[in-house]
Amino acid sequence: MKYYLANLGVHIAVNLILTLIVIVSSDRNKRGQTKHALTYFLPFVVSIVTVLYMINFTAPRLLDLTDVTGQNYYSYTGTLEEISSMNNYFIIDGEKYYINPLRDIPEVGSLVKIRYTRYGKYVIEVTQSEEVNVSDSVNEEIQTAVSPDNG
Repeated sequence: MKYYLANLGVHIAVNLILTLIVIVSSDRNKRGQTKHALTYFLPFVVSIVTVLYMINFTAPRLLDLTDVTGQNYYSYTGTLEEISSMNNYFIIDGEKYYINPLRDIPEVGSLVKIRYTRYGKYVIEVTQSEEVNVSDSVNEEIQTAVSPDNG
């Protein structure tokens, strides 16, 4: 939880810094203090970067704030496919989930059960799970209930 809040704070700070760069560079353009022709377009480029950063990183974490405070999490069980080199995210069944890099993560290829937030896919809890083959028992029930001989 502390890592989530620290991560949210850093992303908000980055967005504020990018917004300040847009404001300052726009003000310089307005006053005619721009020295190079390319820096005239700096507010436009940085504003696009700011919006993309907000959409991809900050907004999902802000939307998850209510779920984290209310402790409403989604859960999923799947196979761990890949762990990042910095241990800050992993991929389970093709989906990327973010995690505190100081937590212990099971080995690649193991079956894990995670609890995560809805929008930011921040993992609150990860546990190694044992594979249970329920398809055999379900198939046995189906085979005994409906057999081709009974027609």
